[in-house]
Amino acid sequence: MNKQDHSLGFHTPKQPLCKATSNPMLSNKQNRYLNSLKLECVPGFDLGTPHKSETSENCQIYKALKLQESYPSFNSISLNINYDQQVNRNFPTQAEKILDAPDIVDDYYLNLISWSDKNILVVALKNRLYLWNGNTNCVDMLSEYQNDIITSVSWMKGGRCLAIGDSAHNIKLIDIEKNSEIRTMQAHSDRVSSLAWNGYVLSSGSRDSLIINHDLRIQNYFVKYTSHNQEICGLKWSTENNYLASGANDNKICIWDLSSSMPIHEFKEHKAAVKALAWCPWKRNLLASGGGSIDRTIKMWDCTSASCISSVDTGSQVSALEWNRYDKEILSAHGYTQNQLTLWKSGEMTKIMDFHGHTARILNMSANPDGTQVVTAGADETLRFWNIFNSLDKPFEKICRWSTGSGINAGYR
Repeated sequence: MNKQDHSLGFHTPKQPLCKATSNPMLSNKQNRYLNSLKLECVPGFDLGTPHKSETSENCQIYKALKLQESYPSFNSISLNINYDQQVNRNFPTQAEKILDAPDIVDDYYLNLISWSDKNILVVALKNRLYLWNGNTNCVDMLSEYQNDIITSVSWMKGGRCLAIGDSAHNIKLIDIEKNSEIRTMQAHSDRVSSLAWNGYVLSSGSRDSLIINHDLRIQNYFVKYTSHNQEICGLKWSTENNYLASGANDNKICIWDLSSSMPIHEFKEHKAAVKALAWCPWKRNLLASGGGSIDRTIKMWDCTSASCISSVDTGSQVSALEWNRYDKEILSAHGYTQNQLTLWKSGEMTKIMDFHGHTARILNMSANPDGTQVVTAGADETLRFWNIFNSLDKPFEKICRWSTGSGINAGYR
């Protein structure tokens, strides 16, 4: 990686287009979508878009546009997963690794870390973007903004394409392997504080109160969701990628599907901003949410009956939630007043254990590819790695190398 080129002054190669055709039996929106599949690739980046004949029957977006074809409802989704009971499980008494994260922005509404399925953690530190490689423990600076602040980051599945939102209302798509910009999108009128991927669709939330779904196979094509009236600080697609949960500073949660521009459910029981959202991996109609410092509760929502089935007062601002993929547990990350991690038994929402270490509020949390480790980013300017979900007692490598001039001091503390 060329560390001298941090200005993001990349170019976008042009790609040939096939001649567009029109089917009079379909709507303009359907024809536009089908013609987009004739793109050999998104400009500057091969997204592997299959041909129309391979996608028209299976593509979720196409099904949503057809309207008469529907996704599986919450009622029809079931998972038969048998979680083995963990025996003689030992919990850590402290973080396994601590990295310095100077200049991380202490703003509850931003989403500043994301862990890819290639084991690369991206961290936004004010106007700089860093990559920590979980396989080699090396840190590199990817880019540096001249005047703007990075406000959100999110990896596309596959770990090659990274979406970056900033305070200048932009969303940049970066090809990490080529270290080049794919495109810049300017659809919002305020900072972009949350991002979530659904295949080739990138959902973005902003302080302008809009959620925008960008279909990357169609240049400058997007759909707006407009139910919130304050900043969008949480976005999460369901396991099946057919329902989007959104949380905002208006204390409201909305559940959306791709076939409608109006939410199918609105939950208004929280008394503060809702940033923490997590869909249950073993019961797909179950959504967990966490409220801000005035609310302090974790609520469980049955999205089939549109009802709150449980609520627990955590005593602290809830900034992030992560389900255990190996047991029926959920981990919560907190800000004021205790700045702790808390592990809960999900059914009864009984507390299993608190984990302390951060000296200021936790801002974000993300899990590694196999779900055995989480990293938390705190306003104390540290990143802390926790093996809370790991049922095996195995040593963690405490040696880390870093690049000259790196903002993340990657030494074990």
